[in-house]
Amino acid sequence: MKHLEGEFKGLKDLKIYYQTWIPEVPKAVIQLVHGGFEHSGRYQNVVNELIPEGYAIYANDHRGHGKSEGLRNYVDSFDQFIEDEKLFYELIKEKHSNLPIFMLGHSLGSFIAIYFTKKYEHLLNGLILSGTGTNPGKETSGFLKLLAKIFSKIAPKMKFNPRIDAKFLSHDPEVVKNYKSDPLVKADTITARLGYEMVKNFKKLKSTISNFKINLLVQCGSEDKLIKGSEELDDWFKMQDKTIKIYPGLYHEVYNEIEKDRRIVLKDLRDWLNSHI
Repeated sequence: MKHLEGEFKGLKDLKIYYQTWIPEVPKAVIQLVHGGFEHSGRYQNVVNELIPEGYAIYANDHRGHGKSEGLRNYVDSFDQFIEDEKLFYELIKEKHSNLPIFMLGHSLGSFIAIYFTKKYEHLLNGLILSGTGTNPGKETSGFLKLLAKIFSKIAPKMKFNPRIDAKFLSHDPEVVKNYKSDPLVKADTITARLGYEMVKNFKKLKSTISNFKINLLVQCGSEDKLIKGSEELDDWFKMQDKTIKIYPGLYHEVYNEIEKDRRIVLKDLRDWLNSHI
């Protein structure tokens, strides 16, 4: 397995950092789209599960996140995230022109993946969503609505504390501890514009996904307190090939749960991918 790092130019020539994990003989590629406030380096459990199965994994840090350029947790519009992923997709396709590409998006990344699929569904062989749902959890919804109503237009770069309680990410105390101490995680700040863009995408989600035809896997915890409504997705998605997995008792980061639980989640991910090659 090779681990490589690099950069590409996103929209407006912003430098976007990425990293890859490539097995000796890859059979498919996972384009991994991380969540808000975090970075691409927090998915080692997914890497460890899929590399032995022959999946190459490509993951970038979003603009304003991790090792990429840009004001922390800011975006002019959600389309910038989507078009950065399109440029990243083209980089991947150039290197692996004959391999199927699946997109895996977590949390904020799940919505980037959804709206990428709205524009570019024909490019992907499957869509995987984790930590997703139909509405923000009660911990964040009031705050985001406030941003949407007041600050996005008059002061889009104004910063607020989203008050994310890391204990609701995972039942694994080591995951919570590492999240809090990770210098590349910036969970104490969100800009007004990013908050507004997130609210907008929740509002138009149902109409956006109702016409998807792509093969789909959804993996969410029943006790996710950061994003709610995953149980509604089975009705909202209308495609023929869909698998909705709601794991009893798990929190937001199902791939980072305690070992006995994440082992089940990761096996489901692996098995679904292997059945869709």
